[in-house]
Amino acid sequence: MQEVAELFKESMGRLATGVTVVTTEIDGRPWGMTVSACCSISMEPPLILVSLFTKNSGTKAIKDMQKFGVSILSNDQSEIAKAGAKPGAPKFFEDFVEVDSGKETYMVKDAMAHIHCKVDNTVIAGDHTIFIGLVEDVTIGDFSQPLLHFYRQFGTFTNKLEKKELLV
Repeated sequence: MQEVAELFKESMGRLATGVTVVTTEIDGRPWGMTVSACCSISMEPPLILVSLFTKNSGTKAIKDMQKFGVSILSNDQSEIAKAGAKPGAPKFFEDFVEVDSGKETYMVKDAMAHIHCKVDNTVIAGDHTIFIGLVEDVTIGDFSQPLLHFYRQFGTFTNKLEKKELLV
């Protein structure tokens, strides 16, 4: 089984993903966790999924507060992503966020988008907790190149991106 776990880890490293920071609050201070396990799961109602290590301090804070934020990072925000990804280190995020008092979550400054959520459902899956968030509001930032995570590294597209209208 150990061999399967190692091969699975290797295979997931080859899956390119967007980079997000999940924000919460610990001891009255903003806390940020970098995650690549984030996706939309429903448009009606609008629901988002994030998966966090269960023993993480931020996971407990989200369970207690029943709300969280998701900031989608641009390619010039790799230092923020690294700050939220340090294993075992405190992830206080005062330098990287601004308070959105009306929506009661912390937003990463200059993120491409920020999604304000209240916990709709929680599922324990192995060593992770999956939070399904009901999207209460969205703040859209500037359109730019996304920050990507691939093979344990941060990077970006090499192609020029054009903003396209969403199909409704």
